Amino acid sequence: TFEETSLERSRSFVTALQELKNLRPQLHSAAEYCEKSYLNSDQKQMVLENLKDYTVRALVNAIDHFGTVAFKLCDILEQQSVDASAVDLKISHLNQQLLTCQTYTDKEGLRQQQLLAIIPRHHKHYVLPNSVNKKVQFNPNVQTDPRHPVQGRLTQISQPGGKTLSWHLATETKSTFRSS
Repeated sequence: TFEETSLERSRSFVTALQELKNLRPQLHSAAEYCEKSYLNSDQKQMVLENLKDYTVRALVNAIDHFGTVAFKLCDILEQQSVDASAVDLKISHLNQQLLTCQTYTDKEGLRQQQLLAIIPRHHKHYVLPNSVNKKVQFNPNVQTDPRHPVQGRLTQISQPGGKTLSWHLATETKSTFRSS
């Protein structure tokens, strides 16, 4: 898995760094040994040549360890950069989805508001089915709203047998009060 790979890279880096740290005491003890060998030897020229060879190999080894540590550190940083890019991509995707949802919500809310605006704000006058045959006539002197001047309005001419819903409701209310 991703976590196992990341953990393995971290362990590998820590191991390489620890090996580099372990070189220091080894180099110090090798330097002390070389110093004693040189001081106690009769063949100083031969010891000096051996020390030069040893020093070159020790430096190459130390540089190799530096390279290993640097490579492993770069590998970790590169992987973290890739991971950060993936997270950034996911965040961008979520932001896009959120924007899409907000746009849809705004459009749906606007649509519903427009539907509410279409609904008339006055109450309809309901008529019972018996009054289907009533004649409708225009009466210009009927005032519909006390705040507005008199204007023309359609009114029904009552015919026998056709009564409005409001008439029936009023009649029922009156008969209920009389019964009590």
